[in-house]
Amino acid sequence: MSMRNLLSRVESKKIDKAASMLKVLAHPKRLAIVDLLGKEEKMTVTEIYQYLDLPQAIASQHLITLKDKGVLSSFKVGTKIYYSLSIPKLIDVIDCLEECCTDM
Repeated sequence: MSMRNLLSRVESKKIDKAASMLKVLAHPKRLAIVDLLGKEEKMTVTEIYQYLDLPQAIASQHLITLKDKGVLSSFKVGTKIYYSLSIPKLIDVIDCLEECCTDM
């Protein structure tokens, strides 16, 4: 059986997007935000920073970065901004990391 490498199985645009998402996830606070939003359907900025015990400005900056890279989506209701995962399957990445890192 011949195995094809990733570059021959997946178009380069998708690989570039995946690499970009992995780069943005390469921060402990951003991983925590993705993990949290994987457990909750949607949360406000206030709920996120309070739950993760982060300063509001830091949480907001990470949320903006994640949204800009397509990891999160947001919508406004009145004065509140709600965030959710754009790609719910990203929680599988968190689960995989959790499994891989328990043996280290």
